Amino acid sequence: LVWMLVYLAIGVLPHLGVMALILPQWMGMMQEIASSAATHAPMPPAQMMQAQMGMMQLQPVAWLVGVASQAILLGAIYRAALFPDDSRFFYLRLGGRELWLGLVILVLIVMMGLLLFAIALPVGIASAILGVVARDTPALVIVIVLLVLAAIGLFIWVLLRLSLATPLSFAERSFRLYESWGLTQGQAGRIFLVALALAIIAWIAEMVLGGVAITALGGVYGLQRLVGWFQHPTFDLAVAMPWLVGGVLATTVFSTLFFVLFGAAWAEIYRELAEPAEG
Repeated sequence: LVWMLVYLAIGVLPHLGVMALILPQWMGMMQEIASSAATHAPMPPAQMMQAQMGMMQLQPVAWLVGVASQAILLGAIYRAALFPDDSRFFYLRLGGRELWLGLVILVLIVMMGLLLFAIALPVGIASAILGVVARDTPALVIVIVLLVLAAIGLFIWVLLRLSLATPLSFAERSFRLYESWGLTQGQAGRIFLVALALAIIAWIAEMVLGGVAITALGGVYGLQRLVGWFQHPTFDLAVAMPWLVGGVLATTVFSTLFFVLFGAAWAEIYRELAEPAEG
């Protein structure tokens, strides 16, 4: 419960603050899209680009806030799993371990983004070329599918090999990224199965929590008003507030449980793999 409240304060509410700043631009774009759909006239590209650029200017702020909140919450989970005696302040701190953890999270995000681009670009070009050829050769569609699956598999494999960088950096209070590569050698398949099982559990929990939240709010407030709002978007606080509050609470609960589920699992994997290596 304390972790949920802390994540609400440092993770969810700051994002809402950023969203509040871009809400007028978003509302304007929604109204233009709805108007364009009603008149069957396309929205001017320059106007759409201007609205999108205004929203993108605040994305780095939201990004950094997200990294900081993840470092603090993950730090608490790792501390509880790896250093259970250090239980002051409900394992929550903002110290050297959290700073190294935040740095490695930031570097991982950038690296994975660059890797995704490096993989997607040649695969996209090759798929486009094969797609032209495959018009007369349907069997080449299989080649395209296999190529895309191989690219996805490569990305996941690299991500899994570097995934222990977060508990490693936290535990050793230093930047440990490439050391994860050696620690996970021969373990990618096992880690993938753990991640797959946890992802299924998280997906089921999300469906249940989301369904309960939407049913409860819809039963009390009515889904028709929300549908009407999306068709004719206006900033009506009376309409939006129940859904905003419900969404914030549901996001806080699910995100915290998600971090606890994966963080505890990754801390345990790190402990099992690091002990033989140290020995």
